[in-house]
Formats: sequence, structure tokens, C-alpha cells
Amino acid sequence: MRFIVRIWVVLALVCLPAAAQEPRSLAVGVGMFNFNKSPSPIEGGFEYRHPTGVWKMAAVGALYANVDGAVWVYGALRRDFSLAERWFVTPAFGVALYSQGNSKNLGGPVEFRSAVELGHEFRNRARLALGIYHLSNAGIYFPNPGSNSLIVTYSFPLER
Repeated sequence: MRFIVRIWVVLALVCLPAAAQEPRSLAVGVGMFNFNKSPSPIEGGFEYRHPTGVWKMAAVGALYANVDGAVWVYGALRRDFSLAERWFVTPAFGVALYSQGNSKNLGGPVEFRSAVELGHEFRNRARLALGIYHLSNAGIYFPNPGSNSLIVTYSFPLER
């Protein structure tokens, strides 16, 4: 799975034209935590996205949780790449602080989040996207099982 995400990120960075700068926005997401294994608890959360003005990237601050009691906050950088009119692919990378609750043991509190999403931007600049992300400690703790999440997000601009 990590290999597929890395391939998409490389293709996005090398082959696709940059899309218009993502607007300052709030996003709501819901999906399945650790979707490729059983059990797969429901997760949900919120993101604040702010354009940085550098390389058309947006900075992200987020809070997510799942129904098994895990909670994580993260900061990330993301960048849109245009696929077609109003369609985009967005790779992202960030650092998270993870509290396990009764959910999956990811080895420790510091985790890294790599993601890619495919989305559509509506005329009012609201967005709907399907994403996949990997959350793991990158080997700084033992064990390093990682988790893959499948998520749908809806974001709405805070400015017109």
C-alpha cells in the first residue's frame, strides 16, 4: 500500500500541472480506520486548510478520532494538481500525535501521515474528495504496524 501511495505522489509531483491555489477552508471527513484489516472502526474529524503562498501548498491543522477511542492531531502540507477541469489529485505529508485509546497500537505517540486524495471542486469552491492515508511511526518505535484509512472529505471555503 505504501508503494502505491508513493507512486501516486511522485506522479503528481512530476507529471501533473499545478491546480489553482486551494482556498482557506474547513473540511469534515469520515471514513474507515485501518480499512484493510478487521476490525475497521469508523473515524471522523475536522481540518483547517490555509494556503501558504509557497509553491501553491496549503498548511493543514486537524483533529481526528475513531469509535475505538483513538484520537490524533496532525499538521501537514498538501498541494493540488489538476487532472481535468475541476478535478484534482492532492498528495499530503504531515506529523501527528496519536493517543491509542482502545484502538490499534501504532507503537508510540509520534506518527507520520502520508496521504493522497482525488477530488472535485464545485463552482462555489466547495470540494468533495475520496482519500487514502497511511499513519505510522516510520520505525522510530517498535512495533511499527501502521494503519491505512479510507476517507471521504467535504470542504467548504471560508472566503469567496
